[in-house]
Amino acid sequence: MELRLLTNENDRRIFAARTEQIRAKHGLGFKERSRSRLARIHLTFGNLYALFENDDDPAEKMIAGLVMHDLEMFPQTCPRPDLSHLPPRSVLEVSELWSRAIGAGALARAGAAILAGLLDARAILAYLGVRPFDGTPFYRATGFVNAGEPVEYPYLETLKGESIWAQPMILEGESLTKLTRVFAQLIIETNDDFSVLRFKNFLKGKSAGGRPAFVDEAPAVDSTMVHTENAAVLQ
Repeated sequence: MELRLLTNENDRRIFAARTEQIRAKHGLGFKERSRSRLARIHLTFGNLYALFENDDDPAEKMIAGLVMHDLEMFPQTCPRPDLSHLPPRSVLEVSELWSRAIGAGALARAGAAILAGLLDARAILAYLGVRPFDGTPFYRATGFVNAGEPVEYPYLETLKGESIWAQPMILEGESLTKLTRVFAQLIIETNDDFSVLRFKNFLKGKSAGGRPAFVDEAPAVDSTMVHTENAAVLQ
């Protein structure tokens, strides 16, 4: 597997289009509010990582993606939780996670955990949908904990215009150390600036519902998860 930082503008446009497509197909479907500019900020200034099944695949073959930024690059999406006790550069916020193949979302998260270790992150922050869909179970199983109460998310709504509630969650301390240490064992190679990360596919050969991994479809359901992968992380 290859997790690649996208720097080419055309590649980033493909990523943005995939993000919008997957959001609309997830469960009830959701979209950015008409006046929100959050997605544009994340997609313009954040670090966009795309997952590919094979090394050097063209951008059109990306099967999952996510955006990461540290709090030195720009602030966290919502005021809560208060993370001012940590150096801003050491806090990574993950957003815009999407996948279009079985298992790809789990593998993209594994790649993000590896990067967190390589970048010496002290905390990973995510805003998980909790109503009307719940994307928190997988994250709780990997050590994320609630960081305060759910909040009405101001930037997204369902396709019917209904409000979406988000649960701020954080992974830090020993839980973060343990997760990054486990996933670091999957590393095959990376370059000096960590813009390309190649790691073992720990789901290779596994399937969900009798279907082979990496069937091109959306939304994707991974047999290791309780809920669909595509909207687990909001923004």
